[in-house]
Amino acid sequence: MMILEESNTKEFIGGQAQLWKHMHGHLETHLLRLAVELGIPDLIHDHGNPITLTELATKLPIQTLNLDKFKQTLKFMVHMNLFAADETDGETKYSLTAASNLLLLKPNNNNKSLAKFVLMNTDPMELSWVGHLRESLGGTKSCIELFFGAKFEAQLEDAEWNAMLIEGLDCGTSIMVDALVEGLRREKVIDEGVATTMVDVGGNSGTVAKGIANAFPLLKCYVLDIAPVVERVAENHPQLEFVVGDMFVLVPNADLVLLKSVLHDFQDDECIKILKNCKEAINPKNGKLILVDIVIDDQMPEFGDARLGMAMAMTIAGGKERTKKEFESLIYEAGFSHYKIISIAALESIIVVYP
Repeated sequence: MMILEESNTKEFIGGQAQLWKHMHGHLETHLLRLAVELGIPDLIHDHGNPITLTELATKLPIQTLNLDKFKQTLKFMVHMNLFAADETDGETKYSLTAASNLLLLKPNNNNKSLAKFVLMNTDPMELSWVGHLRESLGGTKSCIELFFGAKFEAQLEDAEWNAMLIEGLDCGTSIMVDALVEGLRREKVIDEGVATTMVDVGGNSGTVAKGIANAFPLLKCYVLDIAPVVERVAENHPQLEFVVGDMFVLVPNADLVLLKSVLHDFQDDECIKILKNCKEAINPKNGKLILVDIVIDDQMPEFGDARLGMAMAMTIAGGKERTKKEFESLIYEAGFSHYKIISIAALESIIVVYP
């Protein structure tokens, strides 16, 4: 019988361990969603201090709870660093971690939350799109088109789906607005003495526009989006005005044009068309285009895995995350003269583009 060398044995075991991890990797997604659906972070937070298994069990919205199953579920959630566990006097007590502090469905004024963004991204229907990945690799249709039988935009006519999408995107955006504003200020991207108007293209409910308007009170901001979105989200704000439109047809004139997480929804040819419309909209002398998007190979290595994960997610959805070089190609193809990338404390980066 052949005896494997120690190095080969370690490699063999390591290969197995990696495959087992990936085979069960989907459980982390489902347990992340479950933690939010059951409101476990809120229950621990509202308790005010570490909570025992029994105390937590009595607060769950489940009438006949299997305590042993719940204990095993919590054990894995602790392994995921969603919660911390501490053995005191022979009893395990659970507390929040940095991650679960971001999963509060009822955050107070000092808390940021990704809870609704998690619910959007782990929605069973969204997870089912992945089943079409093999088929999508052999053609031009995205997994979403193969699943729905139509382009994603058609689903926005569904009020329930539209509402979930708006809430989820708002949640994902609100987590990074402070970092965005800090980057714009630090690099003096917005000069209120020169720029007086900004249009947020595809701005959804105006979360980013409101954050920028509050930071730069002399700036008048417009939010451009399609009718199903604007009809649901338009609200009163002294510096904000919602406009129904199509960025593929026309972008309203403004000193600044902002695109936050828009280009990653589209392939290169569509992006170039959007960018050309943006170039037409800004003042050729002192106007600026501000892109806020994931740059896969930018700084902030803490977000390296998340950026690659988003790149795969957008491939499934029919979009594309890009590297610095790929953004440069789009920018120059659309006729802009130069650009600079600003790293911020967020998954996304700022790309300032000059006409």
